Amino acid sequence: MHLEVSQLHKEFPTRKGSLLALEDINMHIEEGEFVCTVGASGSGKSTLLRLIAGLEFPTSGEIRVDGERVAGPGFDRGMVFQSYTLYPWMNVAENVGFGLKLQGMSAAVRRQRVAYYLDVVGLSQFAKSLPKALSGGMKQRVAIARALASQPKILLMDEPFGALDVQTKEQMQQFLLEVWRCTGTTIFMITHDVEEAVFLSQRIYVLSAHPGTVKQELKINLPDGFTDANSIRTSQIKRTPTFLAYKDQVMESLCTSSVPEKAMLLAG
Repeated sequence: MHLEVSQLHKEFPTRKGSLLALEDINMHIEEGEFVCTVGASGSGKSTLLRLIAGLEFPTSGEIRVDGERVAGPGFDRGMVFQSYTLYPWMNVAENVGFGLKLQGMSAAVRRQRVAYYLDVVGLSQFAKSLPKALSGGMKQRVAIARALASQPKILLMDEPFGALDVQTKEQMQQFLLEVWRCTGTTIFMITHDVEEAVFLSQRIYVLSAHPGTVKQELKINLPDGFTDANSIRTSQIKRTPTFLAYKDQVMESLCTSSVPEKAMLLAG
């Protein structure tokens, strides 16, 4: 899998004229990577993800997955939103299998695929439960299982843990790393949480704001010795000097990228 974003611009019409949301975005994501993009409000990070998902269309530039130009939504790109977007009248298994049914997959194969991904996210015992019986973290696990069930080339995540409390959020971050290791799925996630981005990702793209541009690309190399029995990062790594240095570096990049905007406001 290779995703390439080239010279991407996105403008939106407004009553006062055209609003440039993204300008000259260039990035790539490779097979099996976990990549995060961080940016302040107004950096266009959600717009970027929607463009990659095919839910929006660029003003200029292009997005390609394995050489094929993105021209709309596709099963090669799974999507997980901040809101859980589950169908309340369907049970957990039906929610996970909904996309497979749309693809025309037979009921027998669908049941097998759903059972596998419910096991991956640890919700097999809740297969017959309705979403209203689940906690926020469990609902997001169902949403992740549904996205994974179609076996996309890349999983796109739009601040998936933003609505969760701090403790559940940390648990879900650990869970996502376990899913990533277990399935080998390529993941591209956007977040405003710098600590989350450093903890989860192998590379980070930092977006400036108004318009969104790639301010920095940062490769994350965290120290060994802070992993569990499955070689997955644990939260203890967040207290290491290396982790804190990465966090400071991203924060500094975000702060300097907003200086021109602040200066303009002060001048006005």
